[in-house]
Amino acid sequence: MQTSPPARTIQRHLLALLEVSGPLTRAELADLAGLPPTTVAGVVKGLLRSRHLDEVVSEPRSHQAGRPPRALVLAGPPRVVAVVGLRDGGLRLTLATAAGEVLTDRSEAVSTRGRDPGSLFAPTAAMLLATLRDAEVSRSRLVAVVLGVAHPQAQIHSAAPLEERVGVPVLVENDANLGALGEAAFGAGRGLDSFVYVMLGHGVGAGLVFGGRLHRGASGFAGELAHVHVREQGDGPLCVCGGRGCLARVIGPSLSEFVGRAYAERLSVAQVLSLAADQEPGVRRVFADLGRTVGRPLADLCTMLDPAAVVVDGSLGAAGPPVMTGIRETIDRHAAPAVADSVQVLTGELGELAEVLGGVALVRQRSLDAS
Repeated sequence: MQTSPPARTIQRHLLALLEVSGPLTRAELADLAGLPPTTVAGVVKGLLRSRHLDEVVSEPRSHQAGRPPRALVLAGPPRVVAVVGLRDGGLRLTLATAAGEVLTDRSEAVSTRGRDPGSLFAPTAAMLLATLRDAEVSRSRLVAVVLGVAHPQAQIHSAAPLEERVGVPVLVENDANLGALGEAAFGAGRGLDSFVYVMLGHGVGAGLVFGGRLHRGASGFAGELAHVHVREQGDGPLCVCGGRGCLARVIGPSLSEFVGRAYAERLSVAQVLSLAADQEPGVRRVFADLGRTVGRPLADLCTMLDPAAVVVDGSLGAAGPPVMTGIRETIDRHAAPAVADSVQVLTGELGELAEVLGGVALVRQRSLDAS
């Protein structure tokens, strides 16, 4: 005979669901938890008595008559996640709530090129503590730090030194994976059971979502689109992964460098995107070529995995349409016809916030799994 989980386990699960979902009525909470309404009502009564929960009046709904129902919310100020991006230009730190509300965002110029990410733990901790203080966010509200890195997370051997400095768990994740998680929870991937997220705004990468969850692969290398061979293996410069002919070496480390091949002067990313917004023909052609170059391995990936969609980095702004056109053309030409007919090519909705909200989604999922 199946037994009910302990009351404390149910409490943790209900609290985690409310943190992720926001205000819910008792009936909605029971339905989401998959528990009998009587069981949820009893546990909720105890959580209200212990002041873990509060009740608020729900927004009125036009089809309902009479008084609006009362909804349950977590008591006290919301918990906070810190998401840190490690890039060649420095560190970017964002504080956000579990509901995805961004509280503050800060960047600092720190040389990261060629450095072991672990050597950045000290400046990261100092930046985090200063940001909490300036934003007047109590350290007790901080539940986790997420580090977004531009390579497989295995290259950071241990985040324990940073955990000791900040006093909360530190999760390390590939930045493209974070972008995929963000779009899955808050953006263009909502409601999709499977999709491939393509990051191009800061280097090239991909995050894979299948069965509604991030797929990392056996070694954490899944989605490393940058290291797919798009030239003959014996051709082209050596890549940091040890291979030759990798997509990363064909495209280069940045959008400005890729587009700069068509211009005598060196352009910043802002200038490149401005030219794209002005419909400058040369830039649009270069971005269409970028889409076709990235689209070739994506076409094979789509044939093998049959995702519902390819979601393209929303931070590309005006450069997005020609890139998407190039990707669409190449998938239509090279993917299996049945797959090409079914897969959508969508623009990411979150832009620069994709990785930040992906960090929030990662912590939320860990919380739900632990409950």
